Amino acid sequence: MRADPIDAYQPVHAQVGAMFAARRQSRGDPQATGPAILEIVDAEKPPLRVFFGDGPLEIIHAEYERRLALWDEWAELSVRAHGSKD
Repeated sequence: MRADPIDAYQPVHAQVGAMFAARRQSRGDPQATGPAILEIVDAEKPPLRVFFGDGPLEIIHAEYERRLALWDEWAELSVRAHGSKD
């Protein structure tokens, strides 16, 4: 069951739909996942989290760059909100 779409969100729905359509054009090979998992399991220092595929890392880099820029923009206020160190 889905809610009725809200017209104001149509541009976002279109963007997300285009992103998923593009990803479907480049499906990976499921047989490659098992060896990748075993390599992580056997690693001396395995990562807590890892992305599989050729798209997620690029997406998350862009998102964190955006977040860091926003946090940097508000850093002075953030420090002031801590209050006096006296």
